[in-house]
Amino acid sequence: MSRDSLDQAADAVNTAIEVSTDEEIKERLDQLGSKLESQATRDTTPALGILDRVQTKLREIESETQEQAVAESLADAREHILSFLGTLDDRGMKQH
Repeated sequence: MSRDSLDQAADAVNTAIEVSTDEEIKERLDQLGSKLESQATRDTTPALGILDRVQTKLREIESETQEQAVAESLADAREHILSFLGTLDDRGMKQH
């Protein structure tokens, strides 16, 4: 199982942080990016529930922001997370 998709998702979140002018959004994204990075580097299988919650929160921020570049980066991040989740065995978790 390659975690490249999670690394790419974290990179996309970092891009959104860099281009955003909203300090509240930057702070929220920083927290979510840290969670993504920790899941990408952990020794065991990344926690599916955490990844699902992160992508859900990214979707919420994506729909709230008025900054197009931020929304595009977050859409990319979510796609990378969902792509990673799609590589895992189904463990009864409903994927969005």
